[in-house]
Amino acid sequence: MQAVQPNNPVYRYWVLVGMVMIAGFSQGMLLPLLAIMLEQIGVSSSLNGLNAAGLYIGILLISPLIEKPVRTFGYKPVIVTGLILVAISLLLFPFWQVFWFWFILRVIVGIGDNLIHYATQVWITSTSPKAKRGRNLSIYGLAFGIGFGIGPLMTRLLSINEYLPFVIASVTSLFSWIFIMLLRNEWPDNEIQTGSHLNTFARYKKVLSLAWFALLPGFCYGY
Repeated sequence: MQAVQPNNPVYRYWVLVGMVMIAGFSQGMLLPLLAIMLEQIGVSSSLNGLNAAGLYIGILLISPLIEKPVRTFGYKPVIVTGLILVAISLLLFPFWQVFWFWFILRVIVGIGDNLIHYATQVWITSTSPKAKRGRNLSIYGLAFGIGFGIGPLMTRLLSINEYLPFVIASVTSLFSWIFIMLLRNEWPDNEIQTGSHLNTFARYKKVLSLAWFALLPGFCYGY
């Protein structure tokens, strides 16, 4: 039987960078785009802000639960699941412009985006040579920022057709699915621990107790 060829490291890296750019793009697009659309139908600023929080509620809900699926099924299925959740949710937004429907879709987009984030970040971290790990993660972070910065430009397309931004974002996610499917699935090395031997929730509690000061700027920005 012919052995399965390993992934090309360069191809794998740039595909994963592309994944996080798309995740950033979907977040950067939805925040201003839906805010404008909700404002146009008379939703108050307070409720508009609550709706926007749905995306980050989804991120928080799924964060403690991602590690086990990644270790069980590997990186690729988790990324593909995230892409599908994001792509389908983006297509559904224009069809029913109801506040709570959009809130639920935003939660699902947050879950999908975080699946993509976690799996790609751990995949890059675990496969990058030590000498290049910092550089690779810096480019990874830059890619998210670029995607997040491009996203708000989609608001200009509302004057053409309100479906157009969502269709473009969804097609972009589905297009990237082709590239990720060409990768061979891999699993985290069992010798590499993402924390201590504590369970996931205990590790989150430990991070909050030790790193609360470092988390304050992000909290203040969000507030």
